Amino acid sequence: MIDAPAGLAGAGVCEVLERRRTGRVAASDWVAACLARIAERDAALRAWVRVDAAGALAAACALDAEPRTAPLAGLPFGVKDVIDVAGLPTGCNSPTRAGHVAAAHAACVARLVAAGAVVLGKTVTTEFAFVEPGPTRNPHDPARTPGGSSSGSAAAVADHHVPVALTTQTGGSTIRPAAYCGIVGYKPPYGRVPTEGLVYLAPSLDVIGLHARRLADAARVAEVLEARPRPAQPAAAPRFVALALPGLRACDPSALAAFRAGLRRLADAGATVRDAGLPEDVERLDDAHRTVMSVEVARSFETLIAADGARLSASLRAFVERGRATSGDALAAAQAVIARVRQALHAFAEDGEVLLTPAATGEAPVGLHATGDSVLNRPFSLLHVGVVTVPAGTGPAGLPLGLQLADPHPAADRLFGAAAFAEAVLARAAPVPQERAQ
Repeated sequence: MIDAPAGLAGAGVCEVLERRRTGRVAASDWVAACLARIAERDAALRAWVRVDAAGALAAACALDAEPRTAPLAGLPFGVKDVIDVAGLPTGCNSPTRAGHVAAAHAACVARLVAAGAVVLGKTVTTEFAFVEPGPTRNPHDPARTPGGSSSGSAAAVADHHVPVALTTQTGGSTIRPAAYCGIVGYKPPYGRVPTEGLVYLAPSLDVIGLHARRLADAARVAEVLEARPRPAQPAAAPRFVALALPGLRACDPSALAAFRAGLRRLADAGATVRDAGLPEDVERLDDAHRTVMSVEVARSFETLIAADGARLSASLRAFVERGRATSGDALAAAQAVIARVRQALHAFAEDGEVLLTPAATGEAPVGLHATGDSVLNRPFSLLHVGVVTVPAGTGPAGLPLGLQLADPHPAADRLFGAAAFAEAVLARAAPVPQERAQ
């Protein structure tokens, strides 16, 4: 696992903000510590597309000259390179975006900057946040993917380059990389974070989220992104449902064994844990996601395909063609499946239950040619619910595994409390036994 560096680069958001509030830490020192970590480590990791060291230090020095009243005063953060930062290119890991420089901050970046946070630069994404990977390596094992599409954000946070980074998720692009890199990932409920200034992939699915190393740190930043309280005190006795998604069939046996062991520890710590399934429509949910997403991707890239399609990857062009070929009847059938499964979630929401699954099908795969399987994440993206992943032990190769928590009630405030309970329990758990799932 990755050892936290001494000093400010290894510290948590809440800890340093408290020290900032009492005048014991300068914003410029916090930013400088993160920049030094990037300079030391990123040549091998390749989490960053561009680091704006001069701009970040200037912003931090300006904060040091002001009263320390802003809620995130001095917080260094990274921005996934499909989200605009004023004065910096938004490259989307595509040659078709050469020369594009953002004129203004995306709305989510503007919220953080207004709260005193400092942009350090842009983190690597897959091509247009789809599947074609970038060069980033998993900080736990450089032979493995960090996941995608928020590859650079996950790696940068896990390796202590920044305490927080912005992400996006259309399928599993926030949750899966967080699981692979052993950190916290948060995908807000759809529509809770403004998306102006995001280069859209599939607008009815795209959500801006974040990576952090601690649940409390994620909650502190989420309060600013969502402009609402996100209480993160561990719930006294949360109610959990281990949800039997079809994607569990794709899991490595060791990941399933780790998941069941985690459920036992949660129950032993005082949570209520039960197993449940969903109606037969859940079997069609993944196909529905691919149908809706492909249609929207085709619409999003219609102009670019016509003007410069030869410079897009074969995988993105093929997905566009899939969307073009999808009939109106097929899209309507997918929407009907979504509506019926959302209706089935109401029972869990009314009972105050939080849904649990593994965050990924196993440890991060070897190789940088792909970013892993999002089959366990896509249903929750399609259903527009809020999702958190917290570290949940390690697999056979000693690489991180994650627990995915989803709140079926988008307006409720129980997700962070339930996740904080799980984080505390699983952090003190014994190593996961490498037994085969039954």
